[in-house]
Amino acid sequence: MLLQKPKFSLSQLLSAIPILVLILSVSMIGLLAEPKKGVHEDVFEYKVKKNDTLSKIAKEFLQDPRNWKELLKYNEIPNPSLIREGTTLFIPGFLRKDTISATGERIEPNSGPAAVADFQKGQVQYSRDFAPSGLPASWTKLSKDQILNTEDWVQTGPNSSSKLLFTKNGTVVELREKTLTRIMKTNADSMANFKMNKDGSILELKSGYLEAKVPPKKAGDEIRKFTVVTPTAVVGVRGTELYVNMVDSDTTAVGCYKGELEVSAEGKTVAVPAGFGTNVVRGQAPSKPEKLPEKVELE
Repeated sequence: MLLQKPKFSLSQLLSAIPILVLILSVSMIGLLAEPKKGVHEDVFEYKVKKNDTLSKIAKEFLQDPRNWKELLKYNEIPNPSLIREGTTLFIPGFLRKDTISATGERIEPNSGPAAVADFQKGQVQYSRDFAPSGLPASWTKLSKDQILNTEDWVQTGPNSSSKLLFTKNGTVVELREKTLTRIMKTNADSMANFKMNKDGSILELKSGYLEAKVPPKKAGDEIRKFTVVTPTAVVGVRGTELYVNMVDSDTTAVGCYKGELEVSAEGKTVAVPAGFGTNVVRGQAPSKPEKLPEKVELE
């Protein structure tokens, strides 16, 4: 059986026109209501102030200031010179620092335990009131599963060692004998300075030797998960197995077993690839990375 074409009268067609117009209008409203490309609840709107520069804005708001071109692209601005006082820039979450919310508020890192003590051998202690200045301090034996917070100090005695598990990023740190270290407090400024995300951890090594295993970084991840600060150097880590050794009060030796790390001193940063190490002497830039001897595995 052949299907017959539906028959409409002229009056029926005319009466249907207002409905079609209404449907078309609603569709157009929906299209016009679509926000500017990429603008959503995770976008911070910043109005450019007098004396602002693209470099200054990128450093203040972007997780990686080198992504300023991505910021221009996101805002469909073809030339940096078009950014003038009064211009509104949309700064999306995927470019913005983790410490800045979509409303522009500064976000402090999540509170909670910084690390948990795991394996302990020999004399290992921690303190919450120690000061390098030499003022009296109380030290307590560090036991397995002891919770450690920011600003806590840990020291190992002769023939002693300790293993710490950092709760937020999964980093494992082993402290060898005669080591003194502190879990530093992270805030918006320190995370910006060390190029870290909100789950990053900072360990100050005053003396001794440590080895660390930092979970591998993801493809394209430029955010550091772990940082070691010594009296002469800053070691920035994304996903790496490494050691940091305070040879003496003026010399830091750093080695990279897996991944890649960055060592900074005196305004210069050196990339250290897997299998290489560098030395930093007080008042000098890091030395050119050299090949490491075979690694001694962690227990």
